[in-house]
Amino acid sequence: MTNVNGNWKKSLKKQTKSAKKWAVGIGKKTTGEQRFLGKTLPKALFKTAKFAFKHPITATALAFVPAAIRKIGTEKIAKRSAFKTFDKKGRWMI
Repeated sequence: MTNVNGNWKKSLKKQTKSAKKWAVGIGKKTTGEQRFLGKTLPKALFKTAKFAFKHPITATALAFVPAAIRKIGTEKIAKRSAFKTFDKKGRWMI
């Protein structure tokens, strides 16, 4: 007879222990970038999505802020004629 008197608990503990050992071995072989892509990045994306669902107006505003800043931040630069060039030492050459 199998699984009598809690024999299955012993085998389950043994399997869990070996699985943890295997997972630690895999973790040692992975690079930082792989850990980031597999663990940190999904957490960050999930938290961002969760925030967006809880605060839709704020999330929409934050999505459009970079475009608004780009429009405000563009400044007009006076163009120089083709014959007037800038020297690397800080002088204008004609």
